[in-house]
Amino acid sequence: MNIVEMPMGEARANPEEAAARYAVYSYEAATPKGLAYTRSFIVVKNGYGVILRFTRLQDYAGVYAEGIAFPISSDPKKKLHYICMMLNYVLIDHGADYGIRHVFGITKAMLTDFFEDYALSEKDDESHRQKESVENCISAVTRFMAGLNRKFGNYMGVTRAELYREEVAVDRRGHRSVRLIPDFHIRMIPEEREKFRDLPTKAFELLVPMAFRYAPEIAFAMCLQAFAGLRAGEALNVRREDSPLGAGIVFTRTAGNVRDVRIDLRRVLVLRSDGMSVGRIKKPRIQHVYPAFLGAFCTAYDLHMKYIYGRQYEEAYAPVMINRNGKALAYDSYRKKFGELVDRHFRPALLGSSDPELRIYGQLLCEHHLTLHSLRHWFTVQLVLRGENIAGIQYWRGDKSPQSAFEYLQNKGDLVRELRTADERLTGILMAAGKEIYGQE
Repeated sequence: MNIVEMPMGEARANPEEAAARYAVYSYEAATPKGLAYTRSFIVVKNGYGVILRFTRLQDYAGVYAEGIAFPISSDPKKKLHYICMMLNYVLIDHGADYGIRHVFGITKAMLTDFFEDYALSEKDDESHRQKESVENCISAVTRFMAGLNRKFGNYMGVTRAELYREEVAVDRRGHRSVRLIPDFHIRMIPEEREKFRDLPTKAFELLVPMAFRYAPEIAFAMCLQAFAGLRAGEALNVRREDSPLGAGIVFTRTAGNVRDVRIDLRRVLVLRSDGMSVGRIKKPRIQHVYPAFLGAFCTAYDLHMKYIYGRQYEEAYAPVMINRNGKALAYDSYRKKFGELVDRHFRPALLGSSDPELRIYGQLLCEHHLTLHSLRHWFTVQLVLRGENIAGIQYWRGDKSPQSAFEYLQNKGDLVRELRTADERLTGILMAAGKEIYGQE
């Protein structure tokens, strides 16, 4: 069948044809009501990146095999990248060595070669892949080959029995279940992942008002991350209270005081007229602002509304975060502006500080790159220091699993134990910044 045939294992007279490789092609679309979704395909591209043809290989990735109904936002893009890597390795890079021209000819030994190459080879930064990445790759490729085997079993060079082994599990009630585990044993080079994300409260209290002064386009997005635990892409998906697409942020007031703030992250909606994606939502949910930071959050919100007052924006979408052109701020712009804020203002201020702790932190920023994730890390550290348990940390972070919460609690002894009245201090700092910038309380 030509949908799975790719005779690339031999040399080609045409260099462009010889450079053809499998790749993932994705396009973004939206429903009439603005619900965004992505569709991804496995295609064949030439050396110039031009698509030569579409395939049906994505149909065998097994992503939709769990049922007959699934969310419109479901998309196998990440898994398809692993599959394309395998196809390029086996059929194109080593097709002549293996003597195969067709996906049907792939054997378990060839898959093992690919998995070991993936696990042992260095990335561009000379580091090695983490265990989770290797396991995800093996899982996606094995499921893909099993999907092909289910459809074309008699033609395949690998059987389902070779791909999986059965493992019996017993739950607390004594119920037995059988799980299918990929039957591969791959060596890898373990490496500790070192991410610089530390953001001391002293430095954070300097960074936030600095953002409202020098980078007002992104300042409130930073507060959404630091006070509500949102991921960077999620912060850009927040809509205004009066958005035609539904209130994206809702304030609950009692006797004139804000008692709760809810942020609607249940769906990824198109927030720009050009259809450009602004960011992803990892876990659809209603996210509440952490109670301890309500005062600081509301002050930051008021400052942001003063900044965007009178500015044109796309009323059909009404995003909270907008760029200078009135369109919803996109993730790449957010990341770039945050980097500029750190490099041009934050780090120089730290290095010139009279506080030795801030100067030392400024020196660390000369050696390490501070990312947007540091804001969410600061938020999580505050949760730990305030005594939240695993379930609480998972809830306030909007995590799908408790793994991150468990890791933070394990490292609690390494965290700074000095807990300050952060909300009161930050509220005062932001109010002072607002008075200086806008000339009023």
